[in-house]
This record gives sequence, structure tokens and C-alpha cells, in this order.
Amino acid sequence: MDETLIKAHIVGGDERRGQSQQLPEESWRQSYADGEVVEPPYSPAALAELYEGNSTHKACVDAKTTNIVGLGYRFVPTEEDANEETRRRLTRLFGSCNPRMTFTEVMRAVWTDVETTGNGYLEVTRNAAGEVDGLYHVPGTTVRVKADRGGFVQIRDGRKRHFRNLGGEPVRDAETGEVQNEILHLWKYTPQSTYYGVPDIVAAISAVAGDRAAAEYNVSFFEHNAVPRMAVIVEGGQMSKELLRQIRRFMETEIKGQAHKTLVLEVPGTDTKLRLERLAQSAGEDAGFLEYRRCNRDEILMVHRVPPSKITIVENANLANSKDQDKTFREQVVRPEQRRIEFQINRMIREQMGIEDWEFQFREMDLTEELQQAEIAKIYADIGVWTPGEIRAKQGLQALKAAATGKAEERE
Repeated sequence: MDETLIKAHIVGGDERRGQSQQLPEESWRQSYADGEVVEPPYSPAALAELYEGNSTHKACVDAKTTNIVGLGYRFVPTEEDANEETRRRLTRLFGSCNPRMTFTEVMRAVWTDVETTGNGYLEVTRNAAGEVDGLYHVPGTTVRVKADRGGFVQIRDGRKRHFRNLGGEPVRDAETGEVQNEILHLWKYTPQSTYYGVPDIVAAISAVAGDRAAAEYNVSFFEHNAVPRMAVIVEGGQMSKELLRQIRRFMETEIKGQAHKTLVLEVPGTDTKLRLERLAQSAGEDAGFLEYRRCNRDEILMVHRVPPSKITIVENANLANSKDQDKTFREQVVRPEQRRIEFQINRMIREQMGIEDWEFQFREMDLTEELQQAEIAKIYADIGVWTPGEIRAKQGLQALKAAATGKAEERE
């Protein structure tokens, strides 16, 4: 019995994989070579690009940023007789930290950089008297850490600017002659580097790449009028080179195809026949493709530790599990990050501004929780665990003054 030989040719599109045409990071190359700054573990520009290239990643970053630094802030007294004038001084600084952005907007920009590149930079300015008078966002992709840890370097539009560490000794810039401003560096810890942080999304890079490839495949399919792949089948003879060349030209000029190329099959036989056949895709294949994208989405959610309800995914969601997920999100993701940022800001307030009777706190609870906390506070006050002054301090309020009413507030 004769064996049937089937030959296959892939036609339609360039066989060579496309190459990136991006320019190399020339602006930093010399600084890396000179040992002036340390090269990050991953390109900040490439990491920042992921933020705009994947919808799930962007939604997770925005959800974390909003809940960590975007709900407002307050100043809480650390002493019963905290100075009200000191609080007003803090309110003026944070209320008008710079002419273009509110402090919440500044922190949203800084923390977006932290979640996308692993590093965020907050610039601190001082007036002629040396007092802190401004807070600004410095784009994370433009900054590198000096190799001697003595500060930071920013390169932007071909220009270079040096910054010192927060609280560092005043240094005059060699080019401008001005005293260098200071930078407060926030980052996500990584064992890879003691200079830089690495964002959560790095652990799911393959999911981001796979999701992008799947999305581009679908876009390519519909750009070509939803025409699926097809087979040109030759039965009963060998296809000549000239015929193959003509078919190839037709496919490349008449049927645009990059991801969806066409398969040409040659089947020997006594009678030569040629026909075009559509290669149908089963419903199972489509479902598997959708499942692949869903798995990529879930992996991105997992590395960010963001519950689906926070990015408006309501599959299999109900009120009970949504509340549990929100609670876990706040306690394991939001609050630890808030405490870490608050530590750095309060350190600046104490060491650079000399203020110790007030501290900075991010707001973190919704109205439902406020009601629950009020009920808990009332119970503790009724049984003598908390005093009214302690309850007011937890709300960022000063203790009631006895002078105005003649009534002294006791503190046990």
C-alpha cells in the first residue's frame, strides 16, 4: 500500500519575527559606566509602560493607590496638650504643598510610581530660612540612586540635576550654584537590590505578555474582517513552484494576514484537484482561549493581592465574601503600606520640622466602619476602658479644654 505524503507550506506574511525599533537608554549609559549611579534591576521605563499596556494591572495599581494614599489625611495629637499653632503650621504646609497639586495628588503620583516601577520620589523644598515649605512629585522613571548613597540624580530632556538625601548636609549644585533639594525615597523591597525596589507586577510578567499577545491576536483577526485561517488543498499531483508563487502572492496581497497565516497542503493522487477550505475553530477552542485570558487576569490580581470586587469584577461575588475580601485587602495590603509611608512622613515632621506633638495619618475607613467604631468607642467609654479625651485623640481631635466650661476632664 502506497504511503500518502502530505506537504505543508505556511504562506501569508513575513516569516521573520519583527524587531523592536526603540532607542537604547543612552542618557543613563555613561552614568552607569562611570559608577555615578546604580542601574536598577529592571528598566523603569519598561515597567512604566506595562501600566498603560494591561487593563488589569492598571486597575490594580489605581485601586491600591486610591486606598493607600488617596482617601485624604489628618493630623493626630500625640500629647494631650498638643499645640494648636503647630497643627496649623502642618495644615498650611500640606494644604498648599506646591502651586500645581494638592498633597493627595502628589502622593497619588508618587505611589503610582511605586506600584508601577517599584520606586517613588518625593521632593522636599526649603525656604530661605531653611524651613520645609514644599513637597513635589518627581517622576520615578527619571531618577537613579547614586552609587555612594549620597543622593539622587535626575536626567530629563538631556539635562542633569542632583538631589541630596532628606536631612543630608546642604550641598550646592555645581551647575546652578543653588543648594540641592532633598528627596524622600519610597520603594517596594526586593532581595535583588539594596538601592531600588521592584513592583509586584514583575512576578506576573508572563501573564501580562500572554494577555497582550492574546489581545493582539484577536484584534488582528477582526482587522481582517474576521476571516479565519484556511487551507489550499491540492489533490492528485504536486504543486509547481509557479503555482505556489501565484497563490502566495494572492494571499499576501488580497488577504492580509500576520497572526492568521494560511496553510497550503499537497496531497498526491491520480486526479489533481485544488480547493480552499476554511479551518473552523470549535467552540471549545474559543472557550479555552477565553479561559487563558481569565487565568492571566487572575494571576495579575494575585500578585497585587487585590480582590476582584475592587476592580469591578463581580463574577461569583456576593455581599458576604466581598466584605471579607475588602477586610483582608485593608488589613494585609492597605494598612501596612500606609503605616510604612506614615513612618517616613512623621520622621520628616519630627526631624526636619521639629514637631513632636502631632503626627500624620492617612484616612482609611468608610462611613459604615465609622459607625461601627463609634459604637465600639461608646462601649469602651461606658466600661471605663477609654476616656473621652482618648476617643477624641483617635479621631484627630484635641482634648476638651476645661478653662471654657470650668469642668476638668479626668484622665485615668
